[in-house]
Amino acid sequence: MARRELTASAIAAGAIVILTSTLQWGGVFDRLENSVAELRAEMLGRTVESDIVIVGIDAHSLEALAGDGWPWPRRFHARLLQHLQRADPDLVFFDIDFSSPARDALDDELLERSLAAWDGAPVLLASHAQASREGTPTARRPLQRFRQHAGEVSVMLDPDRDGIVRRIRASGVIGGDRLPSAFAVGHELPVDAVVGIDFSIDPRSFAYVSYSDLLNAEVDLAALAGKKIYIGATSFELGDAVTVPRFQSLPGVVVQALASATVAAGPPRTPPAWFHGVAVLLWTALLFAAFSRGAWRKNSIVGALALALIGTSSIALYRYFRIDIAIVPLVFSLLLTFVVVALRSLDEQTWRAVAYAIGVKRRDALLKSIIETSMDAIVTVDAKGVVRTANPAAAILFGSSLAGLLGAEMSRFIPEFGAGPATLVRGGKPSEFRAFDASGRAFPIEATVSRVAFDQGQLFTTIVRDISERKVQQRKLEYQATHDSLTGLPNRAAVQDYLTSIVAESDRNSRIAVLLLDLCRFKEVNDTLGHDVGDDVLRVVASRFNETLGDEAFIGRIGGDEFCVVVADVQVRSSIESLAQNLVECLQAPIPVRGIAIEVGLSIGIAFYPEHANDAQELLRHADVAMYTAKRRSQGYEYYSRDDDANSVRRLSMVSDLRSAIALNDIDLLFQPQIDLTSGSLAGAEALLRWEHPIHGTVRPDEFVAIAESTDLIQPLTEWILTEAIRQFVIWQQNGLSMRVAVNLSARSLQDVEFPRQLALLLSRFGVEGRWLELEITETAMMLDPQRALEVVRDLQALGARIAIDDFGTGYSSLGYLRDLRANALKLDKSFVIDLESRQHNRVIVESTAQMAAALGLEVVAEGIESEWAADYLRNAGYRIGQGYWYGKAMPADELYAKFHAANGIDAAQAASA
Repeated sequence: MARRELTASAIAAGAIVILTSTLQWGGVFDRLENSVAELRAEMLGRTVESDIVIVGIDAHSLEALAGDGWPWPRRFHARLLQHLQRADPDLVFFDIDFSSPARDALDDELLERSLAAWDGAPVLLASHAQASREGTPTARRPLQRFRQHAGEVSVMLDPDRDGIVRRIRASGVIGGDRLPSAFAVGHELPVDAVVGIDFSIDPRSFAYVSYSDLLNAEVDLAALAGKKIYIGATSFELGDAVTVPRFQSLPGVVVQALASATVAAGPPRTPPAWFHGVAVLLWTALLFAAFSRGAWRKNSIVGALALALIGTSSIALYRYFRIDIAIVPLVFSLLLTFVVVALRSLDEQTWRAVAYAIGVKRRDALLKSIIETSMDAIVTVDAKGVVRTANPAAAILFGSSLAGLLGAEMSRFIPEFGAGPATLVRGGKPSEFRAFDASGRAFPIEATVSRVAFDQGQLFTTIVRDISERKVQQRKLEYQATHDSLTGLPNRAAVQDYLTSIVAESDRNSRIAVLLLDLCRFKEVNDTLGHDVGDDVLRVVASRFNETLGDEAFIGRIGGDEFCVVVADVQVRSSIESLAQNLVECLQAPIPVRGIAIEVGLSIGIAFYPEHANDAQELLRHADVAMYTAKRRSQGYEYYSRDDDANSVRRLSMVSDLRSAIALNDIDLLFQPQIDLTSGSLAGAEALLRWEHPIHGTVRPDEFVAIAESTDLIQPLTEWILTEAIRQFVIWQQNGLSMRVAVNLSARSLQDVEFPRQLALLLSRFGVEGRWLELEITETAMMLDPQRALEVVRDLQALGARIAIDDFGTGYSSLGYLRDLRANALKLDKSFVIDLESRQHNRVIVESTAQMAAALGLEVVAEGIESEWAADYLRNAGYRIGQGYWYGKAMPADELYAKFHAANGIDAAQAASA
């Protein structure tokens, strides 16, 4: 008998093992296994240390660059690469399609130049295969002109049958070439490896930077040093969303980052198929041995413990050893074994009773089980709306007993039933209502009403679901979408919506005021103390603004250190002036943050509807123009003026035009001769910029250089001037003309400690000694940060470059700086030379400057010589070098060569080396 029992158990166990293995290998368990994996990822959810920074093409960037449309001109990507070059990242990956030519050929040329000029970590461009209408894959690879300067990687994703991406291949074949996947670069993986993405890693593990903020140099580049930069679409409106477990959908660039983080943490390992088969076999044998010794109640406890063991073991193996085992086959085997053992324990009479009960009551039991165990409230009402049946979930939902529900009118709980349940039938579609429980508490519900007809009449089945949590979550998401997470104030989108709505509701007799607030000296706080301190300052500033405004106005933070105040129904203009003054005064008291008293100022621009604009967008822009006017004039607040607007539009357009002019060599470098006043020979030439704008005509250098200094253009502009000046010197030298070339330096260059190193590379590239280059600096430029400027000047002198103090006499004229700088020359400003013959005071300044320079061992240069009398006077006063219209205006390089070398045969080498 015992042997027969053992044989039967062995046969049953074998059948369970075969059935379980067949179902597993046939993919029947895949959906359950994926659900278990998603639950495990949710339980193990965590953030990890990551060196990945995602530069997101987000909603903010799309709004900021909305005027250019999507896809953006590729000159933006070229500019982004120029910024990243200075950050020295570990890797740059563009998850952007560069497979077709741009609408403007210039954009492709600029991007190719930036890729060719890239010097540092690898730049990776995305490739993928796209199905054509015929169903054949079409390779979408970057243009050849881009691929020759950058790496190419695959961004192909292989969704499962349910359309969800859970795994990713280490490489992909695109256009006949096997390309590594983006996430695999930097990791040693077999080319045919398939990596299961670890979705327990929270995407918040990665640093996020807005594309437009980085493009506009509003991001601290030091934070990107040594990082892997992943650039791609993060705004879901661009259609780059990938369906994934746990998070429902994520941008493709984030999925690539998660895959990279997975590999960095150690990719999960899946045991081979034979291991799972052996595990099911041993597990089933163990279960039969355990269940055969006890009654079904004891076996229930053993089964529950076994189930807990499976779950905890799966989580522990994945968490600590990165081993991903399939647990659904083990659970299936556990349940099936429990059922088989339990059925075998029933006697013949019990079997007969069970069969009878199932045969008689199967339908009623099934329906009742479904209704009784449903988490949704299920209520049946008659045509008059009276409750006939209800399940326990309905009693809980409406705060009543089942007895209290039966016979009650449904309109007591859902008022819409008062018109009759037939009016609420929507063809099986749910509708939202406001419901009340027995105590009168209101709450939102979703209800589906269906008609059921039978011989005695008709009933209406109502399935009710409490959606309070969904509404709370919806309100939370709406709040997050319309409010700034740092200060709690409405964000830019909320401000624009509010302003648009009140403008639409106002008539032409109403007046609305918009005040745009910008903090002064806030960038210094971020640069000096860090962004965390800057965030604390912004919170305090927002609090003070709220206290000052009270209920008088609507305020929001629209980005960075900018806030916007909207005042509806302005009665008198003076009230806005008083309000602006109060806002300025509320920041006069220092802000205590982490033991430091920080002072920030405020510039306010004010614009009125309908006086200055007819719509919300224009009103905001005009307030922005007024704000920059207040900042430029160092005033607390300014009103919008059309004159200021014209200057702002011209300046804004020139920024982009100047960038293109630098990239395409559309600016000119002229040279004004510098003459030895004693011998009359050519001693040098000063390089001077000229720009002929296609629309505005000749643009003064002081205007476009000021634009360059206030943006990120001063560095490429300075590099272009030095490159062209040194290149021209080499051409002159090769043709027998050797002389110094003078170049003006901006204040920004004197604060850039990397500038001497860049100049050294440039001199080395052309093989030119530093003594042939004279760098002209102003006293005012020195005063921005004197100590730092002195260090930069000394590094430049170490290269052999000569230093000249330009515009001497118009700045601070500090003798201490003349002593510490150890400059080579002084250039007397032309304002003292032009009226030299007619103004006695100018002659005193000219002579005293020459005497002082001689005492300090400095060469002295006079600018603005326009007559022979002035030249003779300056030579007799001790000036050795002079320049001005008497000798020649700024002229092209070949004209200067023809005039002073080819025509006259003058050799200026001695003058230059003296």
